[in-house]
Amino acid sequence: MPEHSDKSNESPDIRVFIRDAHGRYLAQDANGLFFTEDRFVAIVLNYQGDHVPKQIEAIRQAHGIELVADPVPLEEIYEMCDQCRELFIPFMTFFDGKRFLCPDCGKRGATRSAH
Repeated sequence: MPEHSDKSNESPDIRVFIRDAHGRYLAQDANGLFFTEDRFVAIVLNYQGDHVPKQIEAIRQAHGIELVADPVPLEEIYEMCDQCRELFIPFMTFFDGKRFLCPDCGKRGATRSAH
């Protein structure tokens, strides 16, 4: 579930990777920023919250470097409830020893086992 804005006409913010013209991902370590083929070390930014479109355009104008924002797949951000198959923020789910469950499915399971 992406973060929702207080303004009803704004769409929810999404998480993105930044990629260069060669398809490499923007990453950062103690030495600074760099591009890598390894998506698992890439920086993840909030598209609106981190002003990604403005920053990409500023970099293009100042340095002539073409960058694109690539959405992070929802499955990589959110946890799927093993019962209802809906996506949830990880802290909203719990593991019952066998499955990851959302609050509603977890309550239904607890109610059934209490009877």
